[in-house]
Amino acid sequence: MTMNTDYLAGWDVKAEQRKADFMDHMYQCSGRAKGGPGVVGLYTGLWEEFCLREAGPIMRDRYFEMLEAVRLYEEGKLEPAVMS
Repeated sequence: MTMNTDYLAGWDVKAEQRKADFMDHMYQCSGRAKGGPGVVGLYTGLWEEFCLREAGPIMRDRYFEMLEAVRLYEEGKLEPAVMS
């Protein structure tokens, strides 16, 4: 019997492992691994929770840092970065 493995043609093992590792990070950070009724093993909503609790505040702060950098550059108080 020959197995059809065409569905694996574009499979990227490293990328899939990174997804799984990040999913586990979000799960651990959510506190769900510690227990509680209805949360152990529940991965639903992890991305939204991560965006609101971790990524959202960081990206909000970066947005305002970027605005400040643009303002300083436009006022001539900030030189552009030199790429080497």
